[in-house]
Amino acid sequence: MSCHLLFLILVLYSSVETPYIAMDCCLSVSHQVIPSNIVVRHRDQVKGEGCPISAVIFVTKKGKYLCAPSGEQWVNNLKTEVDRILHKCQKNNFKCKHFKHVWYVLLLQRNTFSY
Repeated sequence: MSCHLLFLILVLYSSVETPYIAMDCCLSVSHQVIPSNIVVRHRDQVKGEGCPISAVIFVTKKGKYLCAPSGEQWVNNLKTEVDRILHKCQKNNFKCKHFKHVWYVLLLQRNTFSY
């Protein structure tokens, strides 16, 4: 009995002391321009909110995550273009060329990405 109690206390203590480590963070960014025709979503990653750096995470049609430096002009332009395409496709119930065969990416990312 005391062995089980000791184990339970140890588990509870270690879970309280364990710092939160974000699993979906960019640890580095690429400065290579990403073509807008492969991107379906994006979200901002903020330094200090569980991640070590600020970045913009783009999701491609193939479901890959690409990390770009936040604040750069080409990144802001790409975010604007992706938002424009997404808004246009939402109006047409995603019946547009850009989102052909990528509905599954949107469904997979539905809970972790905001529009």
